[in-house]
This record gives sequence, structure tokens and C-alpha cells, in this order.
Amino acid sequence: MLHYLPGCDVRKNHPEAVARMQAYMENKGIVIDQCCRIKNKFLQDRDTIIHNCTLCQLILNEVYPDNECLSLYEYVLNDRSFPWADHQGEKITVQDCWRSRNNKPLQLAIRECLKRMHYTIIEMDENYSKTTYCGVWLNNTPAKDCVEIAPKTFARITKNHLRLLSSEEQIKNMEQWVQQYTTKQILVYCNGCEKGIRLGGKQPIHLIELLSEGL
Repeated sequence: MLHYLPGCDVRKNHPEAVARMQAYMENKGIVIDQCCRIKNKFLQDRDTIIHNCTLCQLILNEVYPDNECLSLYEYVLNDRSFPWADHQGEKITVQDCWRSRNNKPLQLAIRECLKRMHYTIIEMDENYSKTTYCGVWLNNTPAKDCVEIAPKTFARITKNHLRLLSSEEQIKNMEQWVQQYTTKQILVYCNGCEKGIRLGGKQPIHLIELLSEGL
């Protein structure tokens, strides 16, 4: 059985886009689940989970290591009838996320989605596995419920990658980071990345917004 997790923060930040995507998924007969942080397991052995959140991905990989975990972007690429919007060669910079730095299929799927929408993709020097960016997510203590449900993952992150900074330092870092973008449109697929870019003074666009345009 296929399960779709829209992602709590993605739903909060992009309610209309998520509603259209959820309706599309329901028409495909896919079960809609609400949150990856539910402590009672909701997947059976052969279930596949479809997500569009990099934090969900981290948690799901620990809680359901034996279940197939697929990004929304990989899923829609396999739907020959999916209605792609046409952006007629507009330039867009892809901001890869640190949380998905080792997920090459997801990264490739994101770029293929942009190609299907006829975007001209601009790559950053730090892309794919080289990316170090997740907004200010690594500059703040992880949420308690995330730690509780995926303790191994967050113990590893806290020990090896967390770098706590004051609010002022975070803003300064984000203002410096966004200076490297050379296009008006900046593509994100992560809530942390999206928040960080906005904190730096730019307006990114989440991929789910682009995918929902044709729905």
C-alpha cells in the first residue's frame, strides 16, 4: 500500500499547494497520513511511504528502515499523465539540502521535475553531496518529539553537526549566504532551507508549489 505524508511544516507553509497535491494522491487511491512523528507505527511490512519533507525523510529512515521511502518528486515522474506547468526556459537556482545530501535519487528527481517544467537550471558550487546548507536548522536544538522518535539519528546529528548560534548570528549568516544566488527564482525542497533563505531576505519557492500549478 502507498502512503503519502504531506509534512506538517510543508502543509503549514503551503496549504493550497498541499491540498491540491493531496487531492491528486487521493484520486490515485493513496492513503493520506498526517505526520511522521506518530509513535504508534502506521506502516505494514510492504507499505511504501511517499514524502516531500527532508525532516520526514530522516525520521522515516530510522523508524521504518525496511520500508521503501520515496520522494513525491520521484513518484510524479513515473505518472505519464501528471500535468506539468510550462515555465518556458526561466532560470532557477537549485538549493540542495544538507539533510538529503546522500539521497541522489531525490536530487536527480528534483532536477528532472524542473526540466519537465522547462526551467533552465542553475547549479550552485555546493550541490548534491557537497551541500552544507539547511538554513539555520543545525544552529538550533532539535525538536523534542523528533529526538524521541528517532533518537539514533538525532544523537548523531547533535554530536557531529550541531553548531548552536544566537539569533543575531543566524541572521547574519543567512544574509551572507543569499548573496551568492544569481537568479530571482530559488528552488527549495526543504522547510529549513526555505526558512533560512527567507531569514536572509530572499523569497524562495518550494517545489510543491511548482508541482501544484497544473493540478
